[in-house]
Amino acid sequence: MSGRGVSEQCWTKGPWTPEEDKLLTQCVSQYGDGRWSFVARSSGLNRNGKSCRLRWVNYLRPGLKRGHITPQEEGIIIELHALWGNKWSTIARYLPGRTDNEIKNYWRTHFKKTGKPFKSKKRRKNLAKSNIFWKKEMVEIKTLLCKQIPLVMTIYLIHKASKKQ
Repeated sequence: MSGRGVSEQCWTKGPWTPEEDKLLTQCVSQYGDGRWSFVARSSGLNRNGKSCRLRWVNYLRPGLKRGHITPQEEGIIIELHALWGNKWSTIARYLPGRTDNEIKNYWRTHFKKTGKPFKSKKRRKNLAKSNIFWKKEMVEIKTLLCKQIPLVMTIYLIHKASKKQ
């Protein structure tokens, strides 16, 4: 027995085969992508739930972007890293199709050692282009928030008043 009350089992480790990918994809389409231990057992794969989840999230999930990070995406990564640090899943929410793991790996291979994301002229120029995009997005977000604040305040005041009663 292992520490969590689960019997020891020899799981398949290492690279996934195309057949395993196909089985996992079929099982996720049938059962959904939330109950990974169940998906792992039901698929007939000799993989654990965590392995199935990671394979799906990082490689098989529809909508994932393939290929190099664009200069605009790089600019967004740099700006958001300055705001939130190593909160890769938070940063990934602003880059649809990119995984938190992919963004983390990109950061570590391009900036971690130098510590200078703005070193080259090309990067500074690309960042300037992305700043224009990002500022437009921030204006849209601020506008949306300003429209929502009265509603949020009303809900808060109603909630606060109901707690006093």
